[in-house]
Amino acid sequence: MAMPRFSPRTLPRLLTALVALLSLGVLFPAPALSVPRPVPHRSAAVVTVEMRSFAFIPPFVTVQRGDSVRWVNNEDVGIDHTATSDGPGWDSGRLTPGQSFTHVFETPGVFSYHCALHSQMTGTVTVR
Repeated sequence: MAMPRFSPRTLPRLLTALVALLSLGVLFPAPALSVPRPVPHRSAAVVTVEMRSFAFIPPFVTVQRGDSVRWVNNEDVGIDHTATSDGPGWDSGRLTPGQSFTHVFETPGVFSYHCALHSQMTGTVTVR
């Protein structure tokens, strides 16, 4: 197959047209720029933990930063409980049946807690 012949004046014009097409992105278009989308605002959640039958139910919960955990004393008999952080953090004080306590978690981590009145009652909150 023979190559087409160009006159000496045609070659510079072809090269100029090629450069123009390349600079405009016609021959090799640039990848589309991704425009960051705003992250939809997530409403803070409230996770409920029951105090029932001398246990925290569920004993392990996972929440996002800014979410709350609400402990509710649902004992059938008149037994008080607490939700007390193992370290610095929170203490509900005595909760009689029907009372609740809510704590907002702002810091990521794993937080163990217990009932100050019943040592067998333990739980963990994981904050992401």
